[in-house]
Amino acid sequence: NTPLGAISFYAARSSSKLNNDTRHEGTSYQVAYNKYLVQTATRFSVAAWRYASQDYRTFSDHLYENDKHYHQSDYNDFYDIGRKNSLSANIMQPLSNNLGNVSLSALWRNYWGRSGNAKDYQFSYSNNWQHISYTFSASQSYDENNKEEERFNLFISIPFYWGDDIAKTRHQINLSNSTSFSKDGYSSNNTGITGIAGEHDQLNYGIYVNQQQQNNDTSLGTNLSWRTPIAIIDGSYSHSKNAWQSGGSISSGLVVWSGGINITNQLSDTFAILDAPGLEGAHINGQKYNRTNSKGQVVYDPIIPHRENHLVLDIANSESETELQGNRQIIAPYRGAVSYVQFTTDQRKPWYIQALRPDGSPLTFGYDVLDLQENNIGVVGQGSRLFIRVDEIPTGIKVALNDEQNLFCSITFQHVIDENKTYICQ
Repeated sequence: NTPLGAISFYAARSSSKLNNDTRHEGTSYQVAYNKYLVQTATRFSVAAWRYASQDYRTFSDHLYENDKHYHQSDYNDFYDIGRKNSLSANIMQPLSNNLGNVSLSALWRNYWGRSGNAKDYQFSYSNNWQHISYTFSASQSYDENNKEEERFNLFISIPFYWGDDIAKTRHQINLSNSTSFSKDGYSSNNTGITGIAGEHDQLNYGIYVNQQQQNNDTSLGTNLSWRTPIAIIDGSYSHSKNAWQSGGSISSGLVVWSGGINITNQLSDTFAILDAPGLEGAHINGQKYNRTNSKGQVVYDPIIPHRENHLVLDIANSESETELQGNRQIIAPYRGAVSYVQFTTDQRKPWYIQALRPDGSPLTFGYDVLDLQENNIGVVGQGSRLFIRVDEIPTGIKVALNDEQNLFCSITFQHVIDENKTYICQ
């Protein structure tokens, strides 16, 4: 970062070998510049790429080229023509008075195996009303032969919610529709429904219908993802005029460390082990399906390296009697790091005791509750209800009657506390 903006440089070397033993090797370089203007909230970015040879391959290029006999040949297949140079520029500007956001982008590129330059320009405007969001975009493209193509798109997204997540589980369904036009008229339409269901938001689902005017083809598809604390199960199915496709996957992970063995539903090279001793059933960063186990441990995988990651434990659906003392931690790990994050808890057993003064009046709200050794073990709550935490039931407790005069009353227990009884503090 510099006072004039952020500048970055990136270089990559690729080497790939196809099933037919053909080998490709290449190098790419990238220079990028980003600037944010605080006064106007404007974001500006420029990036340039240089590919030193026609044989540079990304991982996706390699997979696609390896299986190209399964696919229809495309005029823009990168592995056939080879990327050479590319330059992109973007500017994003929010409008005042909640009038939305506008953005402009441009992309220029050329290839080793083809003469001429390709150019793309796009304008977009987005805004929202209530919970409904919408985006209009217009783009103009020129290929290497300067052939022009214009395209317009209107996207709208409407969310539906029910349940307050307190008395009833909160559910969400999102309806979206995207319609595209070219200079010749209607081009395509894509309608989709996505949602989250389950007591712990463990089921993600989606249904879509896509219609293409050019091929007069309509495709249907659906996908499901079931997320549990120990695995993610995915499935999908799609059907069009000439083909159908289905698929499924299961992901899971195992972490063995000094604190035990944890099974998680996914695992990457950078993750965190959260430890809140004794706190069972707390979920992390809104992931209700990812909860602490009986020891208070949970593995959290979506960690972004070299960035601040906020880790928040939510005890709203936890039935544990363990008290969480501070529910937020911040880490900024290196890539490949395993971060151990400990939260402070109080595992002493909680007790609620109804108590009154000898004359039947309530005890003073907010006063401390002490054991007979004068250790602070609780507080007087509303309605003269005492809240204490102890490892073992004390033989007695003391409650202040008048702090200034150092006057106390006491309650004696016979190795048991009856939470349905009203005690007299004498």
